[in-house]
Amino acid sequence: MNAKALKLFALLALVAVLITVLGAACGGSDPEKLNIPVKVESGKMVPETIKVKQGDMVTLTIEAEEPGEFHLHTYDIEMDIESGDAAEFFFVAEATGRFRITFHPSEEGGEEGEHDGGDEEEEHEEEGEEEGEEIDIGFLEVGPR
Repeated sequence: MNAKALKLFALLALVAVLITVLGAACGGSDPEKLNIPVKVESGKMVPETIKVKQGDMVTLTIEAEEPGEFHLHTYDIEMDIESGDAAEFFFVAEATGRFRITFHPSEEGGEEGEHDGGDEEEEHEEEGEEEGEEIDIGFLEVGPR
């Protein structure tokens, strides 16, 4: 009986060590606070793909050569960006996957951030964007932690 108890104890100790090692390897790290500089130039984002981990607190410091709206799809977060100024775009990377980032250049002669024809804008979105109104500029990739 002592031999059986000793074998059982050794097996349980081995399983505990394996669980600890696997947990450390797969458990990942704590979420990070990231500040990533982004430029929007000539209809493209630099860097083209932003890679973060799930749970990271991300601030994109965005500089654009023309004013418009920066839009992170799926997260459905938008922000008006002025040309020449750095804007801080904050979000927590909760959903994993690959997400489109688009830029909606401001129309000339219009007020920044103000839209008088709200219903007209909603109809536009439901019908789909006209060519030239929404530019795919890059991607956000959120990997599992």
